[in-house]
Amino acid sequence: MNGPDVLNITAPPGWMTDGVCAQVDPELWFPEKGGSTREAKALCARCPVHPECLAYALAHDERFGIWGGASERDRHRMKRTATRPQGVPVRAPDPRTGVIRQLATTLTDPEIAGRLGCSSRTVLRIRRASGIPPAHASGRRLGAA
Repeated sequence: MNGPDVLNITAPPGWMTDGVCAQVDPELWFPEKGGSTREAKALCARCPVHPECLAYALAHDERFGIWGGASERDRHRMKRTATRPQGVPVRAPDPRTGVIRQLATTLTDPEIAGRLGCSSRTVLRIRRASGIPPAHASGRRLGAA
């Protein structure tokens, strides 16, 4: 059989059609090795679904291209083993840690939980284990302007 493998096709997440990437040349999201990622990251910064995109890339271990404003190198840094405030390494970091670290700068735990499809308690557990400070109830960090 030479046609498409229709048994293994999965529907892409609904948010993908709302992304800026759907309106731009796909080559932009996959620069040559050593090529600039600046233009793609700038477009991602304006994209309404970039948090969902980044969460998807981290959850599905996307290894190539720009996803949610993060390059492969950026995502690798996000997934590195986090350390506790006392310097004790975490044995098995949750793959959502990098996403929570990024989203915690502007969103509350319940808002992050809604985006990731988990409970607020799970977000709190990951945040505490990784030493990520909580956001203020209004969605801004304490002391932020």
